[in-house]
Amino acid sequence: MISPYYPYALLKTDSKIVLLFKFMPFQFENLPPEQLELQVPVYILKGQTFARRKGLLAVFNDKFSVQYYEIVDGYFKAMVHLGDGINCLTLQHVDGIWMNGKPAFPKDGPTVFDQAVVKLNYNPIKDESLVPKIHLCVLVGKDSPQLFDCPQAKRYEGNNLDAAVRKLRMGGRLMQAFTQDDMYLEKFGSRSFRFVEEKTRSTISYFEEVKGVVRNEIKIHVIRSDRTVGELRSADYAQQNPKAKKAGELFGIAMDALTKYGGPFAESATSRVPAMAAVMILDAHWDRTQNLILGHAALGGGNDRIKLAIFGSHGLHSWPMNMESLHRALTDTTPISTSEVANDCNQCGTAWECFTLTLGAFMHEIGHLLGCPHQKNGVMLRDYLTMNRKFLAKEAYCQRTKKSEWGPVLTSTEPGWHRLDKIRFLYHPAFAVPADFYVESFRPTAFRCNQGMKLPADAVCEISVLAIDKDTLDLVAPSGIYLVEFMTGEFPDLQYEFLPVFLKGQGCSPVVRLSVSQLESQLKSKKPINVRVLARGFVQKDISDLRKFLRELSSPVLVNGGTLSLTKSEVYGGGQGRDLMVTFPEKRITGLQITHGLALDGIRVLFSDRSYVDFGNFKSHHSDFHLEEDETITGFNIRCGAWVDAIQILTNKRSSPMLGGTGGGVRQFIVPHGKKLQGFYGKLSNWCNGVGFLYG
Repeated sequence: MISPYYPYALLKTDSKIVLLFKFMPFQFENLPPEQLELQVPVYILKGQTFARRKGLLAVFNDKFSVQYYEIVDGYFKAMVHLGDGINCLTLQHVDGIWMNGKPAFPKDGPTVFDQAVVKLNYNPIKDESLVPKIHLCVLVGKDSPQLFDCPQAKRYEGNNLDAAVRKLRMGGRLMQAFTQDDMYLEKFGSRSFRFVEEKTRSTISYFEEVKGVVRNEIKIHVIRSDRTVGELRSADYAQQNPKAKKAGELFGIAMDALTKYGGPFAESATSRVPAMAAVMILDAHWDRTQNLILGHAALGGGNDRIKLAIFGSHGLHSWPMNMESLHRALTDTTPISTSEVANDCNQCGTAWECFTLTLGAFMHEIGHLLGCPHQKNGVMLRDYLTMNRKFLAKEAYCQRTKKSEWGPVLTSTEPGWHRLDKIRFLYHPAFAVPADFYVESFRPTAFRCNQGMKLPADAVCEISVLAIDKDTLDLVAPSGIYLVEFMTGEFPDLQYEFLPVFLKGQGCSPVVRLSVSQLESQLKSKKPINVRVLARGFVQKDISDLRKFLRELSSPVLVNGGTLSLTKSEVYGGGQGRDLMVTFPEKRITGLQITHGLALDGIRVLFSDRSYVDFGNFKSHHSDFHLEEDETITGFNIRCGAWVDAIQILTNKRSSPMLGGTGGGVRQFIVPHGKKLQGFYGKLSNWCNGVGFLYG
């Protein structure tokens, strides 16, 4: 059978029909099946052509302008831009070269050596309630001239706000394509984060702009600060200034400006769905006299309302304006002169190196807003310095390494996100693909509220730790633990992964049991083990020095004159107030009476002989919960913060209402298997500030 990707011709003779291949076939490295619905409108198509070692790859798209890509020793990498629906791409290996940043062909026209027709399907999720998106923003001072630093040789492109918007749109698409390709390489699917878009006159292609084509482009919010340019450029705010008094101030300034901008960043909007914003500070400026980049900080993080990344515009001059200028930006070896612009970290010796460093560093900060810490390698270290290798099959002369132009650049030499970042992305709602919503165990219906950015109000939102013995503990997270990292230094040395079933994993686990001695054996280290636990719903818990932590948690509580040894849970709530502890007699519990208003006041435990034990401030008004003969208490859900707001009783048959106020977050204590509830302890003032549980 002849593949439809390979054009052919038939030659009819008197005796037979001969099949003649008109072109040599392409070999694709990552051609997705047509039914795969891509979620971002860019895709890096990689492969080989065997007709010639050099030339250009022309990509004709029925939904986008023709684009050209360099072929290096038979290899090509083509970042194609897609339109909605099925995109029919005709790929031709033609005779030509790149000259002065543009494709050039023989005078009599290019010869076509090879041709293939492929189809890519761009069909993003339409339901806005399911997938959160990043807002791409430009921050300007209240008296800003709205210009960014630019060497004289690049002034022809412009360095005003309009040029910044074009470059940011292009930079955003490059980040999406980079991330999508890397998730695909990890076999996690063609996933990437989305940016908020708007239908407007396209600037992503010069030819489209000339024609006045209207399509969805990344929306660039222009955020005006109430600070002057002079204030933004204070040396005390410059992150790279070792003498800066407020090196993190620009982050707070950006956060404040977003809140005042309102819209998706207003408190009324972010109370339900936290916003994500990537902000470029347009008024960043290279001050040669101080040897500082003013108005710049590379920071990412945020709070429970806004997840934020910020970066300066000092390298924006090196970014491409559109698809047609991408090749030039990736290969421009024009030296960077500090008499005009910054050489960030002294790693921007040429224009293309400035481009990859500043784009990659901005993406690094976006990684932070998406929940990624620093890693031992990858984008979350500094591997983005060579992110050009994702997009081009050759690398230009590098001033930083003094390495000459070389190629072909194979996929194996490309940088990427660390696997631990990609696991985080897999479980982040911003990276969802349509198939996810058919797998209830992966993206439960209950977790789809608030665009997946915040668990339902009644969901357990923290991770609890239960000591089983002096060497064993349980990590408990009802939302499902998907990753546990173990560190003896700055970066993880070992991880336990809980991948989805469709990736041949076991799926998220509500309980993970750890053996400290086993971990010490696996890590082959006597250093303290620090633990980071991640669960769905952006739930995280960090444990410092696991052995010490467990020793303190499992320290026995001796009662009844030392004849009974019990184990304590963690304290749920705050740590202020006087200490209190009560234990239960060896009698069957028949019910609990909870005294509460908007906080937990006290608990009375009733026993089969009509005796009782009080914990806290028990009062005459209370909510009663009586147990049946065959019913036992299996745990509690506790709504708490600085104090205990409410408590819910869990049994082997049912659960009580949440008794108390609605403040705080919900945590859970489950009595370990084979143990039973034996008492309460905690902190008490006018109400219960903290409550813990004794079991044995």
